[in-house]
Amino acid sequence: MSTALRPAAVFGDHMVLRRDRPVVLFGEAEEGKRITAALEGRSVAATAREGRFQLRLPPMPAGGPHTLNITDGETTFTYTDVLFGEVYLAGGQSNMELELKNADDGARLTAEADYPLIRYYNVPKLPWLDEQALAAERQACWRAVAPGTCGDMSAVAFHFAARLQAELGVPVGVIDCYWGGTSAVCWLTEAALQSTVEGRALWTAFSAAIAAKTQAECEADVLVHDEAVDKWNKHIEVLRAEHPAMSWTEITHRVGPCPWGPPPSRKSGFRPAGLVETMVKRVAPYTLTGFLYYQGEEDAKHAGLYRALLSSLILCWRRLYYDETLPFLFVQLPMYMDSTQRDDRQWAVLREAQEQTYQSIRHTGMAVMIDGGELDNIHPTDKKTVGERLYHQALRVVYGRTGEAESPRAVAMYRDGEELVVSLSSAVKAEGEPALFEIGDETGVFRPAKARVTGTSLRLWAEGAGEPLTARYAWVNYGVVNVYGENGLPLAPFRITL
Repeated sequence: MSTALRPAAVFGDHMVLRRDRPVVLFGEAEEGKRITAALEGRSVAATAREGRFQLRLPPMPAGGPHTLNITDGETTFTYTDVLFGEVYLAGGQSNMELELKNADDGARLTAEADYPLIRYYNVPKLPWLDEQALAAERQACWRAVAPGTCGDMSAVAFHFAARLQAELGVPVGVIDCYWGGTSAVCWLTEAALQSTVEGRALWTAFSAAIAAKTQAECEADVLVHDEAVDKWNKHIEVLRAEHPAMSWTEITHRVGPCPWGPPPSRKSGFRPAGLVETMVKRVAPYTLTGFLYYQGEEDAKHAGLYRALLSSLILCWRRLYYDETLPFLFVQLPMYMDSTQRDDRQWAVLREAQEQTYQSIRHTGMAVMIDGGELDNIHPTDKKTVGERLYHQALRVVYGRTGEAESPRAVAMYRDGEELVVSLSSAVKAEGEPALFEIGDETGVFRPAKARVTGTSLRLWAEGAGEPLTARYAWVNYGVVNVYGENGLPLAPFRITL
């Protein structure tokens, strides 16, 4: 079957291509056609196979603008105002998705931000690849950050890119690729899910849930769910407008808990192994500098599985982009709790899984945000702090700035009588009485602990703790931390056992 030449939709005017590396160009083409790409007097060619083409531009230094042509001899695509610089894919769920216009100072930044060397591309949110979705994809485009036009950019990515561009002095491109409320399983291929016990369990549960349902029944369930969530959100908006001082407890008492929980469906954006096909692969293997990732809230309900999921996702995405060492920078979950619910500490378990992933997989960086977050608000609007902490991770992991500040971490522990002494990676200080420390004894019972801070060590004790074996810090869904490193970064949450 004849296939017209069509480079992937992510290629377009105003795009940023990766500097100093061979750049992969790819898309659809007729079988056997010779595809040629030309830029600045250089040209490369490859033959289309199985309806696809892929070729590599030679490395180019930072700068531009350039003009890029891709042709099969009959049809030519010409892209103008092409820059070379750094390129990051920003993925995850709603806290990466939160737009600049809705973040702190968002109205002013949207109106005034003028960064012609920062460009962004929003991957269309496609639950299923039908003709309507592909038409929407063809409308997507790269845009420069300009006054009044950048409000739909990820706020985290905006602040990250602004700092990075100012530091490096080169163009920065961001590919926004996220969907609110999604589990990590949505962003993993079926093969990656099947490669772990944890992933297989979630895949099997999904398969069983839809086995006896037709697609029409699945879609009807989704419609009922979406209507219920919309009704709940509108009720919340009305109450907040009419009663600005009303507490969250009173609001939820009146309207009930959020009916969130998308039902399983074969064509839903929330299905396992779905969005990796309809979004991530649509822009792969675009040559990247690294990944930015902010996700995990949706997986707190099975936090014990998250280390396997996140580790699999990192490896999966690196393979899709042909680079087993591609830097992966992610955000550890901040504090959050619905004040009408009990603190089940599952966010603490998930934060530990994120820490373990960071410690065990090379070329990763984790922005500790334990001092962020808001009670009753799962979408904190301070995204500048998040973006800037990711930026510092990039300086360290991607650009080799070994002196970049990291959050202090627990590295070892020993017992001294009835006290536990925790050694830290760097010095800390407390702003008042150190809070959120606990000691666990041989029976597994934990008690609030007193803490004495002495530079790079913590001395913990608790009345009636028996023989102390375990120390943990910030082991809650929500709490207020007050222990920071001398560099101003919060002590990372920990659980450590003798």
